[in-house]
Amino acid sequence: MSVSHYYYASGVSSDIVTCNIEGDELVIFFDQNGTSKRVHRSEMTTRTKLAGLPREVSLDGGDLLMWSSSPEEDAWLDKNQLVGVSKLESKKSYLMASIILVPLLLYGLFTQALPRIAVSFSQYVPYGIKEIGSKHTLAALDSTLLKPSELSTESKELHANSFYSLLAKIETENKNYRVHFRHSNVLGPNAFALPDGTIVFTDQLIALVEENQNVLNAIFLHEVGHVENNHSMQLIAESLFATLAISYIFGDLSGVLDGVLGVGTSVVQNQFSKAHEWEADNYAIGQLKALGKDPADFAAAMEAFQTLATEQSDVDSWFSSHPLVQDRIDNARSAK
Repeated sequence: MSVSHYYYASGVSSDIVTCNIEGDELVIFFDQNGTSKRVHRSEMTTRTKLAGLPREVSLDGGDLLMWSSSPEEDAWLDKNQLVGVSKLESKKSYLMASIILVPLLLYGLFTQALPRIAVSFSQYVPYGIKEIGSKHTLAALDSTLLKPSELSTESKELHANSFYSLLAKIETENKNYRVHFRHSNVLGPNAFALPDGTIVFTDQLIALVEENQNVLNAIFLHEVGHVENNHSMQLIAESLFATLAISYIFGDLSGVLDGVLGVGTSVVQNQFSKAHEWEADNYAIGQLKALGKDPADFAAAMEAFQTLATEQSDVDSWFSSHPLVQDRIDNARSAK
């Protein structure tokens, strides 16, 4: 006999009970009032045994028995056949296989399956959704990280007209590109693209490349590459699916795994971003070549960024959301 807890379907009360097996029936003795209840094995729904936790047994009517069952009682519940997780836990061969296969499956999920799902998902997001999201994102940035541009009107018009002239010479799926200029001491020299085709240049970036229009054109084409390849929507989908997958796999162990998962999610997302950066780089280089321009202009842009870098290491390469600058410079200069 074993002491367990009996929870009523109403959820408002419970009793301490003692359980005893008699043939195909389980006799439940209610210690508080001295009554008993007989339940046939066929009237129970059991969960598989998980390590040393009490066995969860659902009874007809919605009542629940949390049974601190012995191995013999577990065998009775399972009709003398170990099943599910209990069987896996009892076999060393299964344990060894899981140690090898589970990491491989997770690697395949995060590096192959999720990116492919995200690419497919991003292709079906309507432009109207992208436009609404982009407007809200830019408004949020304008109220926090960005300030109005301090460039002269003439300078902004000169750069924007050059960008729009480039667009007129290339084929793009997105027909709604818009260029904005902002000042930001927080973001520093930067350019970014939103899903609807909004591309923002900071004054600090314009100054960094000394307003060299050829270099700015190369950076602009890089941002166009992000939009044309739906990178923003892919990253949103990848982040969402990765979060759901991690939560599903680890379940309520999140309290123990918060630190590990935080780093893991960051690494996963940054690797996605690195792939996007390479794709956008190669898009810009390809367009420069098609326009009869020198891919070295893009290398010059990266060299300008390199002047800001104080150190590059393997750790930087792994945790940075962008590939190492020197690798991107070499890639652009090797293009013929």
